[in-house]
Amino acid sequence: MKLLKFNLVFIPVLALCFGAIGYLTQQALVESARQHVEQNARIIMEAALSSRTYTTKQVAPLLLQKNFKLETAVSELRKTIEDVPKSVDQNVPNDLRTSVKRGFLLGQQHALTALEDFLNSIKGKSDELLDTEFHPQSVPAFAATEIFGYLREKFPNYFYKEATLNPTNPRDRATDWETDIVNQFRGDTDHIEISAARDTPNGISVFLARPIKVNNVSCLECHSTAEKAPPEMIKLYGTANGFGWKLDDIIGAQIVSVPLSVPLQIAEAAFFRLLWWFVGAFLVILLIGNVMVFALTRPPRLPREAK
Repeated sequence: MKLLKFNLVFIPVLALCFGAIGYLTQQALVESARQHVEQNARIIMEAALSSRTYTTKQVAPLLLQKNFKLETAVSELRKTIEDVPKSVDQNVPNDLRTSVKRGFLLGQQHALTALEDFLNSIKGKSDELLDTEFHPQSVPAFAATEIFGYLREKFPNYFYKEATLNPTNPRDRATDWETDIVNQFRGDTDHIEISAARDTPNGISVFLARPIKVNNVSCLECHSTAEKAPPEMIKLYGTANGFGWKLDDIIGAQIVSVPLSVPLQIAEAAFFRLLWWFVGAFLVILLIGNVMVFALTRPPRLPREAK
């Protein structure tokens, strides 16, 4: 009877303790999985920022240097063309014989004719040497997005976007939920990062977002008005989007999205392994408790003489 009473009290208390431990363990594993995903998102974000910095500091200056060299060479070519004599020099020394003078003048005429043909052939060609094409690869946002595109070929559920309210490139236009994030940054300029989970067609994902702020006057060279933008950029993207930006405006958000499904599966598998350990520990403790209660409550054996 005492053993039964003990079990009626001990088993619920023990089950409650193990249930609480199991619940807290599960929550800890899920939180650990989430933190792991957020860390991956931050690594991806920093990689995108690094590609932006590389493009700004190395790729764009290289293109500018190349154009400067081409412009210098074309300028020198034009100057050389202008300095070329356009007519035969009639100042022939008087001490030359008539036949020699005639040959000298004729030679000049042939040389000028050949030179004129050459100049006509390259007329207008100097402008073709100049690289006037707009290269989106030199734009930091374009470069970061393109680089991440190659990563998505192997990890399609990973996502990076520079979501912009008024983008030059239509692919960067913010969707509804991305617009909400941008507006949160615009409403609270001191907020530098947002992290949360959201449901997607491929499962739950954790996203990390940071504001995109116009903090450089050079950005306004292309995005203030269409009249000030490079003609080649207008030819590529048109005049409808990507203008009207102002200094210190928050015009978008960098958003990294990382799937939570795989870490959750790992956490779930770890929890079930721990659960079996909990079940085993529960049974062992219950068995030991019953043995101890039985041993302590068993009536003492009387000596044989007392019988």
